[in-house]
Amino acid sequence: MRQFDVLEVPALAERQSEKWNRHPVDVLPAYIAEMDLPVAEPVLDAVRAMLERGGDLGYAYAYTTDAPVQAAFARWARTRFGWRVAPERVVLFPDTMRVMEVALERFTEPGDAVVVDVPAYPPYFDAIPAAGRELVLNPMRLRGGVWRLDLEGLARAFRDGASAYFLCNPHNPTGRVFTVAELREVVRLAADHGVAVIADEVHGPLVHPGCRHVPIGSLPESSRTPLVTAASASKGWNVSGLKCAMAVPGSAADFERLMGMRPRDRDGVGILGVAASVAAFTHGGPWLETAAHYLKGNRRMLSELLECFGGDVELVPPEASYLAWLDCRGLGDRLGCDDLAKFFLTRAKVAVSDGREYGQEGFVRLNFGTSRQLLEEMVRRMEKAVREAGTSSAGASFSGARRSARPQIGPWGRSGVFAPGGRSAEVTGFQAVAGGWG
Repeated sequence: MRQFDVLEVPALAERQSEKWNRHPVDVLPAYIAEMDLPVAEPVLDAVRAMLERGGDLGYAYAYTTDAPVQAAFARWARTRFGWRVAPERVVLFPDTMRVMEVALERFTEPGDAVVVDVPAYPPYFDAIPAAGRELVLNPMRLRGGVWRLDLEGLARAFRDGASAYFLCNPHNPTGRVFTVAELREVVRLAADHGVAVIADEVHGPLVHPGCRHVPIGSLPESSRTPLVTAASASKGWNVSGLKCAMAVPGSAADFERLMGMRPRDRDGVGILGVAASVAAFTHGGPWLETAAHYLKGNRRMLSELLECFGGDVELVPPEASYLAWLDCRGLGDRLGCDDLAKFFLTRAKVAVSDGREYGQEGFVRLNFGTSRQLLEEMVRRMEKAVREAGTSSAGASFSGARRSARPQIGPWGRSGVFAPGGRSAEVTGFQAVAGGWG
């Protein structure tokens, strides 16, 4: 793990990725879901081998049923999760969001309602209305120090006629890894009401030690309802830019339905992404275990560092990946500040994600997939900015208009706009914090 601790800003700033180029060099980026950790050597070796062959950098052939990457993913799924996947039914796509979009079009009709748990990955909020479907928000609940699915709200949405459900597991942005009991209840509800489950499991490989990711498709009862799972090596092994993901239909019928897509819907799979994915699923296990242990240590360190805010910033420790969902409502109230992401960017030179983009006001998402030295520097800068702002001067510069607490119907479908009245405020039914993603 020593190679993870030597990461420094001058070298990272030389990278060409969006993460290190969107903001000036004096800003520490903690917003985009991309680690700073060096890529696993087996993955780099596979990419180097492709480059050394020369001339083999054309379009990846994504239409085969016996590609090495399909077999590698199937072996990985069985070894890692006990999930028996038919390799010939693993369908290649450039990224998991494309899987979600195509499954949405193939398993629903225009005007159908699609349920999304809130907070949620922001592209969901765009993709569903863009496809002519109605977005239904189902707020998660923080109970007993754990972010939980609102299964009662999900049941209501299904009874009210929803046709599909976007399940994100492990969940982005909270980092929650849902239990077998929760997943079985999701399947039961979906089967009872004829709802298609479209599952985003892109963060599945990188689960913290002591936690266990269960692919919903690995449950025997999952065959009772239409199901498509989106998976990839992209987040686990930090190769998102190489463009390779997998759609795993739940049954032969689901496979045939998915394959009714337009051929161009799958275009864009990267040939280097295919090679990197084969290497990751075949030889990347040791690196992944090391990264998971390192990130667990980062998570513990972050929790301790946040104590400097005296309870104004709270973290429910994530169970997977490297994203921290920080409850900053107390801090926002104390500073009179509605835009803490802007505050931290401007005053602390730390770029975090605004919770409103995920459908939840008063939160920010912080990426802790970096060295511990840089993680400590991020929190130090944030604490210093808060301390210097004091309680009287921050609000005027960074406060936006307060949102009405009255439910409204937005262009994204059945939802509400909710302004938390305090730390114990909770949303129910189809009310949710909404705004900031459009």
